[in-house]
Amino acid sequence: MSMHEVESLVELSVYALDNSQEEPLDRRSLFYNLYLLQNQFDTGFTHFRVMDILIKYHFVYPLPITAHPAYTQYSAHFDALAASKKFSFIYVNPIQEWDAESNPVAGYANFDHTTQQYILYADAGSTLWAGLVENGTLQGEDAVAPEHINVFNMAHEIAEIAGQQKDKGLLGLWYQLLPYIVMNTEQAGEPVHYKPLEAILDLVTANDAIEEAVLPPSDELPEGGELGKFCTWWYAPAADKMKTAAEMSAEEEKLDLEAVPFSEKVEKSAAWYEQQVANLLQEINHAITYLEENGPNEDIQKSVEGRLQLGIEYADKGLELAPNEPALLVNKGSLLMLLEKYPEALVCYDAALAIAPTNAYVHLNRAILYYHMNQIPAAIASFEQLLTLEPDNEFAQQWLAHLKNGGQ
Repeated sequence: MSMHEVESLVELSVYALDNSQEEPLDRRSLFYNLYLLQNQFDTGFTHFRVMDILIKYHFVYPLPITAHPAYTQYSAHFDALAASKKFSFIYVNPIQEWDAESNPVAGYANFDHTTQQYILYADAGSTLWAGLVENGTLQGEDAVAPEHINVFNMAHEIAEIAGQQKDKGLLGLWYQLLPYIVMNTEQAGEPVHYKPLEAILDLVTANDAIEEAVLPPSDELPEGGELGKFCTWWYAPAADKMKTAAEMSAEEEKLDLEAVPFSEKVEKSAAWYEQQVANLLQEINHAITYLEENGPNEDIQKSVEGRLQLGIEYADKGLELAPNEPALLVNKGSLLMLLEKYPEALVCYDAALAIAPTNAYVHLNRAILYYHMNQIPAAIASFEQLLTLEPDNEFAQQWLAHLKNGGQ
């Protein structure tokens, strides 16, 4: 399972919990345990994808940077961070280098364009949160630590909600991830809780949420021991969809993408290119976030440049096969925008809008492009068009207010 799939699982779980009508539901504790789980994998920092939800349920606390318990002691350091307007992790000792054991992350800070303030963020249960509780900044229910929930019980609770919402994608992601969790649990010498796993498997099968493309080779599953027994049971409902490693390899070798004729295979090939471009964009954005948070890295920068060029190449090949595919046009536009080829990116977005004029995602991307082109009136108009389609889009609302207040 890739890091992006783990990130998607957590993000979609947060959305599902927010959309659930089930009460009482300790969303705050579930968020806490979801991010503990995500931290076990090599993923990016994804809180800002769902920050409004995390704040809404008092899992994240946004405060002025001056609220840090050690602000008086390290005011010069914090003031410099605020002046930079850049994202920064805040360590237990703010002025020392990060160390996982002796100086771990305690919180984080970032510039908020809507309020034009540099904000300190503390997650419930974090070291920074504990300091804010100790000095009385957080009181009452906000001073109560989130509950630790066994990972299998947490997965079951979220899977139940996904089942209620008929969210096959989220159920499928949990089906992918749970074998890794079982393996890690056994390796740590901890008990595997089978009752919630049985309930989750029932939900997955009832909602037909098993995707053939993500199944492991049938002849590479663990054999013997508790893990072998688990995999035999867990993958039994998928037995008719699973292939051997040799069969999977043979299928990959058969696919000659350069030789795909303009026939009934065109749609499949264009879809393949579309997926590759989407994957590359995700990898590029993850790498850019890493560079922003950790500073320059020549190898990563070269990797980003290579992926950008490959993404453009794949997008062009896909558009040869499916010239009117909006997703390919939008993603090509996003790649061109990252390359700062703004006029070319605008051509792609305009072409996508001509095909799909009510696609809010295209309006969003075009609005951001206009902002980068310093065409603020056009950016405002695009955000306004987006809000006619999605009146509750908070991102667009915030940006529109920022731009109308003269922000650039």
